[in-house]
Amino acid sequence: MRKVLATLLLLLLVLTACGGTTSGRTAGDSGILDSVEVSGGSDEEAPTVEFDTPLDVTETAVKTVVEGDGDEIKANQQITFHAVFLNTEDGTVVGDTYSGGEPQPLAVDDLLKEQDAELYDVLVGTKVGAQVAYTRPMETVEGQPEGSADQQLIVLKVLSAADLPPEPEVLAPEEVQKLEEEGKLPTFTFGEDGAPQITIPDNEPSEDLVVQVLEEGTGEVVTEADTITANYSGWRWEDGENFDSSYSRGEPTEFPLTGVIRGWTEGLSGLKVGSKVMLEIPAAWAYGDPAQQGAPAGALVFYVEITGKKAAQ
Repeated sequence: MRKVLATLLLLLLVLTACGGTTSGRTAGDSGILDSVEVSGGSDEEAPTVEFDTPLDVTETAVKTVVEGDGDEIKANQQITFHAVFLNTEDGTVVGDTYSGGEPQPLAVDDLLKEQDAELYDVLVGTKVGAQVAYTRPMETVEGQPEGSADQQLIVLKVLSAADLPPEPEVLAPEEVQKLEEEGKLPTFTFGEDGAPQITIPDNEPSEDLVVQVLEEGTGEVVTEADTITANYSGWRWEDGENFDSSYSRGEPTEFPLTGVIRGWTEGLSGLKVGSKVMLEIPAAWAYGDPAQQGAPAGALVFYVEITGKKAAQ
């Protein structure tokens, strides 16, 4: 249940068009990318990318190498994109998202501005359809497994841009009670092994976070800064797919509440150890819709039993 990492370069670690180069928006040490040329390709097919090798990547560099002809990207929008990944030493293609994959989402928001200011600065003002070259020294990528990948150049094609949905809120207890009375909340049954099974109603999910305490615990209160252990199971609202469960692994999972999706952070903070809770999480506080590579899309439902906590040091 850890966060999908926000920086675009970390997407590469998980995943292990048109015309020539034109001048465009730049940020960082963009001269690193002066030799990059992009040709061919389409929204469904990766382009050809050529550059002088090796690239000496000493600083973050971002450059729009092919201009788009669509709408201008604005702050607080979400883009979708495809990307091709290349080894900076010899120019070989390491992978891409075009090959049978779904376009990837990226919120051009304050979080991106904080985590990857150069990419944010180039995307805001660039037009849909643009090809954007991006690289940064691998040692600056937070959470990178040691020795996990060679230095990479990423060329992403922006496919769309749309306003982010309104920020969700946490529903008040009386609103949750009303949904329950109307039969608009998921319900659970439990097998002999204690694992929950879900029934999801036919109505649309809430646009806000629903926290339904099924059984209140008697232990310490959990804070956002704590690391907790929990048994849990998660389903997609749309089709009831069970995409993750600690019950199948036979033991609770430990994680910091600062390192999970926001729906968990907001939904579990303030509860007591021992509590059993249903979380109905809108896409904006889950993994998005569309979601990033490998993550479940749309609104999600979790059954969570908090079994313990470690206070922040």
